[in-house]
Amino acid sequence: MAKNKEKKLKPVSGKASKIVGQIAESRTVEDLVRNITHKSKLDADLADLVQIIYFALLQTDVKRLEDLTSSGGMRFYIVRMIQNQYFSKNSPFYAEIRKFSDRMSEITSQISETYDSEKDYNNR
Repeated sequence: MAKNKEKKLKPVSGKASKIVGQIAESRTVEDLVRNITHKSKLDADLADLVQIIYFALLQTDVKRLEDLTSSGGMRFYIVRMIQNQYFSKNSPFYAEIRKFSDRMSEITSQISETYDSEKDYNNR
């Protein structure tokens, strides 16, 4: 019988928190999510994606965050994280949020295609 392996969260260091805090203040993640997903404003699902990205940044090794910040590669790193989360069917964002939203949209469109408001109105 397989043991349930729970992913251990790494403690967030002060340096990581400071770097991610600066990114949050500049709203870089929100702007990149909006650009990558072609949305003019952030809806609820994309706000969840933003939070997933911030969480992943906080769990990133401090040395890596410092290297990315000093080399100017942080923006590219965040873009790749967003693309991987948004477009991959194996990502936590897809598994937890987008899969449900896609399924709900499909069901809603099926209902609206088969629903006859005239028939419903006449049966009252």
